[in-house]
Amino acid sequence: MSYTSTDLTSVQAAIVALATGERQVRVTINNKTIEYGQTDLAKLEHLRGVMQAEIAGAAGTGKRSRYARTSKGYY
Repeated sequence: MSYTSTDLTSVQAAIVALATGERQVRVTINNKTIEYGQTDLAKLEHLRGVMQAEIAGAAGTGKRSRYARTSKGYY
């Protein structure tokens, strides 16, 4: 499923709303509305992580590390 930054923003807003005392929130992603309750906070946090990873992957902004190694053992 392809997510947009607008979808991510709505999920983050829903997480904040549930964390600050809202009992239920509605999130619309790809023209589909889903209702989440306070017990679904972990599901929303997981969804946020999936969305962030997919958006970062699509933008090519994944973290990469390069390590140089020399013959003398210096880093």
